[in-house]
Amino acid sequence: MRFVLKSLLANLDVSLVSGDSCYPTGSPFDPPELYPEYPHKQRSTDPANHVYKLVRDSFRLLGMDKGNFGRPEWNPLGELISRGQRVLIKPNFVLHYNAGPGPLEAVITHPSVIRAVCDYVIIALADDGELVIGDAPQMNCDFASLCQTSGMNTLASFLESACALRGISLRLVDFRKEQTRYKHGIVWERKPLNNGGSIQVCLDKSSSMDEIDGRLLYGADYSRRETVQAHEAHRHEYVVAREVLSSDVVISVAKLKVHRKVGATLNLKNMVGINTDKNHLAHYRVGSKANGGDEFSDPGWADRAERMLSDILLGRWWPYGKYPFLGWRAFRKALGSFAGSSRPTFSYGNWHGNDTAWRMVLDLNRILLFAGPDGRLQNEPARRYFSVIDGVIGGEGEGPLHPTAFPSGIVLAGFNPVAVDWLAARLMGFDAFRIPLYRHALDQMREFVPGFAIEQIRPLSNVPRLKTIMTTRDVVFNFRASAGWRGHIELEQPLPESQPVEAAVGMISQ
Repeated sequence: MRFVLKSLLANLDVSLVSGDSCYPTGSPFDPPELYPEYPHKQRSTDPANHVYKLVRDSFRLLGMDKGNFGRPEWNPLGELISRGQRVLIKPNFVLHYNAGPGPLEAVITHPSVIRAVCDYVIIALADDGELVIGDAPQMNCDFASLCQTSGMNTLASFLESACALRGISLRLVDFRKEQTRYKHGIVWERKPLNNGGSIQVCLDKSSSMDEIDGRLLYGADYSRRETVQAHEAHRHEYVVAREVLSSDVVISVAKLKVHRKVGATLNLKNMVGINTDKNHLAHYRVGSKANGGDEFSDPGWADRAERMLSDILLGRWWPYGKYPFLGWRAFRKALGSFAGSSRPTFSYGNWHGNDTAWRMVLDLNRILLFAGPDGRLQNEPARRYFSVIDGVIGGEGEGPLHPTAFPSGIVLAGFNPVAVDWLAARLMGFDAFRIPLYRHALDQMREFVPGFAIEQIRPLSNVPRLKTIMTTRDVVFNFRASAGWRGHIELEQPLPESQPVEAAVGMISQ
């Protein structure tokens, strides 16, 4: 069995399926036609649902259960999933709204992609097993609102009923321990959540965080002490959802989107959502590089003052500290208006000099692949892994929370997260070698798969041009990086700035 798990991770085939760049609007997002393998007794269709076909074709291009394609017996995920197993589908459900001017569709994994993946999981489980759809979104995400707005609630109800008829249990889970409400840009209220349980996982010296000074770490919520304690004395502790570590198979259903702290959020960054306590996640080190930090690119006195006041006033120990902190914010804003100046630096680790966040991301991927049900690291993979990336409408600009929609009409799939992400970044117009997360992910993956090399990645596509994407420098899409990364990660031959998105999309069908 362990040999099978490792051999699947060594499969570097990646499918890229191109189609229409629009999502269906009617949940539960039925398929456009009744395919021979369709598993449900309910026989309704949605001819406008082109996304279902993109996912189906991504499995076909990978040659999954090739001999049975087009027949009722076709079971593409059968080589990953067996009857009676627990399968976790991990989407990107980061926030219930777009914090910028763009649509929610550019922020989250669309449920229509999840529907198609779920149907093939149900086929593979046959008449026994468990399917969990779960994530730990950002602290201030209203999970119920996200599910209602996106159609995920209706989809989950449909799938729950359909699974029950087959002896399969299905649950939609918010993994977080706590939800917060923001006001005036800071945490205002907290609400504990019943998330189903967590398991502590300590990476010790195998952590990518082990070579940096943990005394400067900043997590997600002002309480720096918690983050520092989680990573002191070579401990490097994370708190992972029990459902993740008890799963036999994990399917990452990620989003094709840029990210302010790590450059791009694809499969690797998607696994941040398996950790249930956000203050175990180190996002940056406070201060400037001159002082051992990576929070600011070039901090002024006001940046340094705000960092000091944040540490003093916004910790959990003093609930009223937010009021003087807001007074400081008002003073700073008034001073800036009077001086006629704007903030001169990239802050909060939102720039290409962030040397912390990628380490946390790689730690969580190590845990995902090698931590057993008890949280202890094993020498061999603990579960099978598969990836589907929703790029039907991607997110460019100030992702992950403020992205502008980029309609690319693409779904990617594969067995190795680094291979799929590398190809996805390449598709977006980025040079993955210039992104620390992916550059260091190569070294980590070589630990897991000896001889791993990006030259072995094999793109499979319904578009001839995309089959050669790894051997040319041509830009397919020109995703706009976030401001702190712009000009540092793009391929050497970008499209002209005046090139419209529609023209870039049209190029792949030529």
